[in-house]
Amino acid sequence: MIYRSPTPHASARNRRQRIGAAAVEMACVTPLMLVILIGIWECGRLIQVQQIMQCAARDAARLASQANIISTNGTYTQISFNTGNPNIDQTIRSYLAVSGITNQTGVTTSFAFLDSSNNPIAGEPLSGTKNQKFRVTIAVPYNNVRWTNLGIVNPTTITVAVDWQMLVDDPFSLDTALPGWTP
Repeated sequence: MIYRSPTPHASARNRRQRIGAAAVEMACVTPLMLVILIGIWECGRLIQVQQIMQCAARDAARLASQANIISTNGTYTQISFNTGNPNIDQTIRSYLAVSGITNQTGVTTSFAFLDSSNNPIAGEPLSGTKNQKFRVTIAVPYNNVRWTNLGIVNPTTITVAVDWQMLVDDPFSLDTALPGWTP
């Protein structure tokens, strides 16, 4: 014997009511889920941009720490902040551009030596001495790198600073009176 519900139309009516309730629940939950997902997306972008800027600052600091570089033909090139080739500012801007940060309007870069209290002192990398500490700083307006305009994450600028030390050699002179010396 087959059991039949006493009111066959009641289950169809309950199913329609449940579908309507699910639609209302979905309408309430979807905006919340979108806000959470977009917030995660914006936080991820912020972390990505900070990582790119950190790498750009470290790359520029490595260059600055040398103070002088020697080309393959033996000529010296002094490293400065924003003149000559290569220089610190251009190294940073090139790294940012290659990494996808092409809008560099308002991007600021700086180089400064640090005193014993880590206070910045203006200077050029080419004037650094061995083990002298310095700082390379980059600031990028967040509007240049944001992917959405929802404002869930809304800093005005992203700033990264890298502290490094000069790796130049100690000054030395050659004693030409040594036996076997030939220029």
